[in-house]
Amino acid sequence: MKHLSTIPAQYLALVLLVGITGLGTSGCTDTGSIDPGPQLAGLSVSGASLQPPFASDTTGYTVDLPGTQQDVTISATKSEPNDVLSGGVTAPAGQVTGQTTIQGPGPGSTKDVSLTVSSSEGRAKIYTITLRAITLAGDNTLKSLTVSPGTLAPAFSAATQDYTVNVASGVTEVTVSATTSDSNAVISGDLPNEGRATIKLDGPGTTKVISLTVTASNETSRTYTITVTRARPSSDDALTGLTVTPGSLDPDFASNILSYRVNVDNNVDTVTITATKSDPNAVLSALGSIIAAAGTQTGQVSVPLRERRTEMDLTVTAQDGMTTRSYTIFIRSRR
Repeated sequence: MKHLSTIPAQYLALVLLVGITGLGTSGCTDTGSIDPGPQLAGLSVSGASLQPPFASDTTGYTVDLPGTQQDVTISATKSEPNDVLSGGVTAPAGQVTGQTTIQGPGPGSTKDVSLTVSSSEGRAKIYTITLRAITLAGDNTLKSLTVSPGTLAPAFSAATQDYTVNVASGVTEVTVSATTSDSNAVISGDLPNEGRATIKLDGPGTTKVISLTVTASNETSRTYTITVTRARPSSDDALTGLTVTPGSLDPDFASNILSYRVNVDNNVDTVTITATKSDPNAVLSALGSIIAAAGTQTGQVSVPLRERRTEMDLTVTAQDGMTTRSYTIFIRSRR
């Protein structure tokens, strides 16, 4: 009996060696790889960005939406096509991607959308998206409004929407500049969104209405109007000043007196007449030539004295081109 229980040492060593070798080859085949279980390979919300950006192992996200957005579409893609997607977005085994459209939350509120990825072994991972509707600004006012040339009446105020501007008859265009109180608001109408435009006016004596609309981020709007009146051409054909050198007018000058006398010594060969128009845009003529064109206030002319009595006419033609007035000066030499 003692002989049967004896095991050679060499045989025992061999058995232990085989056991250790078998454990090494069949006990744990891949100690460096961990199965993450069911998960998503992609997740997105139409027209918006996930915060933080999508990663398969991140399960919670926030999405900011405009408060006016009605519907959003959520798309989810499984890492393993045979997993099942359920909850807010669904996709059966064999379908890689699921998609659904849901109504967004009301302005200033939130809505949670959860979706679950499940494997056939019963493992699962839940992803949650919090949709957050941002309340948009409703400021549809202007911060500034100017017209050049011209002055707004009344003076600009954000709450005042209607203005008038009077310009001279010679003004053919005006430049309108506007800025919004809220930088996210949009300007439209006769001004581009840059808020500046040069606008052609119609003829003298006409009016032009310039309109611009400010639309806030929440799509409410406010319209401002500027009525620009271009003056009619002036009918002012008067002089405000008249002198003769050498000599003096008789009677003294007055705009409504059209005839004058001037006496000069007999050794005077030439006199200089200086005249000032009441309206700079009128035209002053003498001796068949213009001596003060439109835009020039004062004109001057030299008159040679060849006779004992010289008659000199100055004609003022008003801006309207039709109204005229003549001033006559009789110059007498003492000979």
